Amino acid sequence: MEEPSPPLKVKVKGVYALHAGGDLVAPVVLLEDEASRIVPVFVGLTEAISIYSALSGSVSPRPTTHDLFISTLDSLGARITGMVIDDLDGGVYYARLSVSIDSIVREVDARPSDGMALALRAKAPITIQEKVAVQSAMDKKDLESLKGIESYL
Repeated sequence: MEEPSPPLKVKVKGVYALHAGGDLVAPVVLLEDEASRIVPVFVGLTEAISIYSALSGSVSPRPTTHDLFISTLDSLGARITGMVIDDLDGGVYYARLSVSIDSIVREVDARPSDGMALALRAKAPITIQEKVAVQSAMDKKDLESLKGIESYL
């Protein structure tokens, strides 16, 4: 059986809003892989705000759920070492979060939105399997219709 290729590093380009008709707005995180493909990941509003906060470096007066998780890991001597989006099935992305403690790395199933929010806070790499990037990449001309999420906050 053939070994899967190593995942591609991605950069979180930002958190945007896509108008889904009428007053409906769908938050979307755009990832850019090493081949300059743009991969949209639709997320919930709470996760969009958390990801945006991590990207912009803003700090909440009280810990958010993602901040609490990072603090808990820190207090246990654990850290997030990476996150990979490794599958797309029926329009749903699947991801794994790598957590290290005492030189032992464990992978846990994660929603990509939570994985990104946590990996950004931990300054851990975010990656994507190439087959997923190819399958879900969007046309760059479609980026013109997106607005930054900050205009809605």
